[in-house]
Amino acid sequence: MKMATTWQSLPPRRGALAGLDLAAPSAWAERLRIDRERAARYQSPGLTAITEAVETRARDAGADAVVLSGSTARGCRTRVSDLDYHVIGTSSLAVADLPVDIDLYADEVDRFQAKLRKGDDFAHWSVWYGCVLFDSGVVREAAAYVAEKDAWPDPERKLRQAQGALDFAEQMVASGDYGAALEQVRGALSLTARWLLLSHDVFPLARDELSGQLEQLGQVELARDLRRSIRERPSGDYLREAVVSARSISEGRVLPSGRVAA
Repeated sequence: MKMATTWQSLPPRRGALAGLDLAAPSAWAERLRIDRERAARYQSPGLTAITEAVETRARDAGADAVVLSGSTARGCRTRVSDLDYHVIGTSSLAVADLPVDIDLYADEVDRFQAKLRKGDDFAHWSVWYGCVLFDSGVVREAAAYVAEKDAWPDPERKLRQAQGALDFAEQMVASGDYGAALEQVRGALSLTARWLLLSHDVFPLARDELSGQLEQLGQVELARDLRRSIRERPSGDYLREAVVSARSISEGRVLPSGRVAA
């Protein structure tokens, strides 16, 4: 199978990277070519200009790699999508003057590698599904590490994040600030979804793809609540019930079928 097809159809399941030809320099060069094509295809001219500015600033700062991440890299942007970047090889990068909402993570190389070892899912996402815009070799080495060591994001770390986010989302719903409540509930449901998927050895894709992945696990209610929080503006009461339901799942009190655990 050609490398282009292999990278483009990488299944989101644990161990999938071990099936790729990561040793050949030509194979990694092909991934970089594919990722640049994806970045061009999935961005409007305006977004492309912003990405080019981020890449230029990162190169000027001496970065080792820049990865376009999240929904843009997957070609499934929604009305609530930001532009997500992972800059590796520098501890910071100024982007506040750019004209869109940007989530940028900047890590020195050793910190990036430490995050991989500790199971940081964002660092792993860059390796698995990010659009690598340029790479000195640090992302390629990270991919080889993940494949050889069967490295995997830490589900327990994601569960702790989800439970904390659910607590805060509950407070926002109670505050009556609908805009803040919707944003926090959406984030909390996303974290809960990512924890569930990781704990079942499924790699979480972009936010708008999580509901489909959840449905494959039988988590139909959480899938519906997350989808509605992204694509609709459900009532405050609905948001409150969505938090209660997600908390029951995170505490192991509801099974995938929706039945109450014994």
